[in-house]
Amino acid sequence: MRFPAPTESLKDIIAMAAATRRAHLRDHLARLGLRGALVYSRRRSAVTWLTGYAPGFISNSAALWMPTTGEPVLGVEFPFEVERAQHSGLHTVPMSSPLDLIPADVERIGLLAGDLVIDERTPALLEGLRSRNLDPVDLVAWAAEARQHKTDPERQLLTHAAHIGDLALRAAGDVAVPGMSDYEIAARVEAAARAAGALRCLCLVGIGDGAVITEATGAVVAPGQPVGLEVSLYAAGAFMHVNTTLPPIPSRPVDHRAIAACRAARTALIDALRPGNPVDAVVTAGDTMLAEHALLAFKEYDFGHGLGCDTPEHPRLLHGTGRTVTAGAVVAVHVAVRRPGGETAMIGGPVFITEDGARELCPDAVWT
Repeated sequence: MRFPAPTESLKDIIAMAAATRRAHLRDHLARLGLRGALVYSRRRSAVTWLTGYAPGFISNSAALWMPTTGEPVLGVEFPFEVERAQHSGLHTVPMSSPLDLIPADVERIGLLAGDLVIDERTPALLEGLRSRNLDPVDLVAWAAEARQHKTDPERQLLTHAAHIGDLALRAAGDVAVPGMSDYEIAARVEAAARAAGALRCLCLVGIGDGAVITEATGAVVAPGQPVGLEVSLYAAGAFMHVNTTLPPIPSRPVDHRAIAACRAARTALIDALRPGNPVDAVVTAGDTMLAEHALLAFKEYDFGHGLGCDTPEHPRLLHGTGRTVTAGAVVAVHVAVRRPGGETAMIGGPVFITEDGARELCPDAVWT
């Protein structure tokens, strides 16, 4: 299955998703009595969330001036990026600093420069705001909550990204192939994702019993070794995170045990992802299933996290968040076990939480 470059309909969905988010931000700014908000991002997705434009490059950055009333202005650090950024449909200008976008006469503004885990407020940005006597209202907490509920256009974009993730994982084959290096496996996966339209893709690989899934190191698959894969990709303004395990040929009882335990625990987690259910109860459901398979002591990582323009978003599937499940979220649900010299597997992909519970975003994908 091949995906062409973004079609006009896909571009329309991206624009619709961003416009809806900007409308929500305008409403919030009006409630706070603010003149507008400065949105800034370098490697994360605050600007992408509201425009569909992803800065890219190692040292590029972008900013958005979002007035409570009036026309938004998108600024990009690299002048040669203006043309690409204009695909957002917004008035776009080159900028030497995000502060260039703020009108001289405003006094009360909001600031969105970061997300659930990353603070992108640079010292230069904060000092520049102080020099203009601006003490902005931090909008990160509001945005983190708002990003959890996905609109229909956002869900369509995430589904598109999930299909690319499925295609990428399938490019690695159905079984572990002796003699292939982790670099070769990652190259196959990443090439398939990029050919299908992914803006960026990173494939992590783990080879052998008890192996950590990580960056390629030159390890080579030996006979009897499973291969674990983790793919993170950006496509059409959406982030996707998917996982699978390739068993060796012939597969061994230890491989069946590991994969069966991960699939059973993932099913238990999905069954528990019902609106109103505490996240702690969801995690307990997964832990209980791993315990029934005598593998809880070898659980690796958490059980997942929200997906959107970036990761992680709410909810994060780990104990102690104090949160409850809400309808509208798209969540990467993954389960991994890693016993040194023994059961080793990881299975994961996205689900959409409805009022009636969670369902697979891509029912026929390799992780389902």
